[in-house]
Amino acid sequence: MPVSTTANLQAKLLSECLTRASVVSGSFTKASSFPYPASVVFDWHTRLGAFDRLNPPWRPVTVLQASGGIQDGAQVTIKLPVLGPLGIHWKLRHCDYKAGERFTDEQVRGPFKSWRHVHRVLPENENSSTLRDEVHYSLPGIAAPFKTLFMRELERLFSYRHAVLSQDLACHSRWFDQPRLSILISGSSGLVGNALASFLTTAGHSVIRLVRRTPTALDQRAWDPERGELSASVFNGIDAVIHVGGENISSGRWNEAKKKRIRDSRVASTQLLCDTIAKLPNPPKVAIMASAIGYYGDTGTVEVDESSPAGSGFFADTCRAWEAASRVLHSSGTRLVTLRIGTVLSTRGGALKKMLPAFLAGVGGPLGTGSQFMTWISLQDTLGIFEHALHSQTLRGAVNVVSPHPVANREFTTMLGRVIKRPTGLPMSAGMLRILFGELADAALLASTRVLPTALQRDGYAFCYPSLEQCLRFECGKF
Repeated sequence: MPVSTTANLQAKLLSECLTRASVVSGSFTKASSFPYPASVVFDWHTRLGAFDRLNPPWRPVTVLQASGGIQDGAQVTIKLPVLGPLGIHWKLRHCDYKAGERFTDEQVRGPFKSWRHVHRVLPENENSSTLRDEVHYSLPGIAAPFKTLFMRELERLFSYRHAVLSQDLACHSRWFDQPRLSILISGSSGLVGNALASFLTTAGHSVIRLVRRTPTALDQRAWDPERGELSASVFNGIDAVIHVGGENISSGRWNEAKKKRIRDSRVASTQLLCDTIAKLPNPPKVAIMASAIGYYGDTGTVEVDESSPAGSGFFADTCRAWEAASRVLHSSGTRLVTLRIGTVLSTRGGALKKMLPAFLAGVGGPLGTGSQFMTWISLQDTLGIFEHALHSQTLRGAVNVVSPHPVANREFTTMLGRVIKRPTGLPMSAGMLRILFGELADAALLASTRVLPTALQRDGYAFCYPSLEQCLRFECGKF
């Protein structure tokens, strides 16, 4: 054999060895059984909000561009978070679609040498099915030392996704026999409103977002509550209205101007919505107006429920005015439900997201004495309760959106530390909290609220996460 031919063959073999060495291939499978027909499990994945619902809160991805749904040829480009605003762009293409059975995501361009994710829904019998996620991947050789960590993260991700699907279907299944609704949501850019829009679309409802700007999509309609502008035409074809808007109470230090914005953003917008609805010849069947457990003020160690009177202080006064703004609907044909929402726990936003970095750094601890009660609710249950309020004809008036088990701040602190495996021995004194947060410290952080969900329990709502530990493990991805 000529020397040149031998050299070429050796070079080719070396190149192939290097190429193989530069790739780490593997596969991952996660299968879960669900007490629902295969068609129900598959259809959930085809709906608009499914991707948002499956997006993990501890490592959320951003959709940059999407075309089509999950059928063959549809594509999506997402940004995987790396550090702060930095991220990696990942383009995927859907293929191998078979209605009711499977669909596949394949990498077009992105961080993997190759990626293929097959979603299979396998019938067990006419009332149950198995969701089987199969991932086949090739990592760059440089990632070889991290393969175990990568596999662990896949297990965490798909455990979360299957838990979301299980809880969503559990909530939706209670109302499978009810008609699908066209629902108008204000405040859809906030933590609860945005999650609610996605959650309700996976139930098959049509969601229209009420926005404070010129609409940029078919699912948006405009209003301007600050100017008192809301056209009656906004409610054309609308079956239900949900209002969850309002100034963020924890952003920025409180002063008289901030407190006025907190109050006015809630009262004026609710007044405008309800006054307009009351004048409609064919009003929506139901209106769900958000309020807060601040209505009861500082309750100390005393348990209160919907039959308890309003408390005193800024929050209580604001909630009274907020709820009074919707009373015009009592004499209309619209069923009014006022949801007094507790501290919503989610690592996507709100109190838990703000406190988590300190706890992860090992410097979290009780606030003040830690004896004050904290009335919490999981984000998942918050969504389920809104859905319950949409459909349950026996639910009306004030309803506390809270877990059946409020806990002292010290107990909450200990449980969060246990879930994320961090020490929690550094309390923050009441004096320091007042220096850092001003009036907000006494109004929210040090106030004690021990509120019970009597109306919900009487109406038969079944909680997804009645236990604080269950809720925190789900939100933090600690399965």
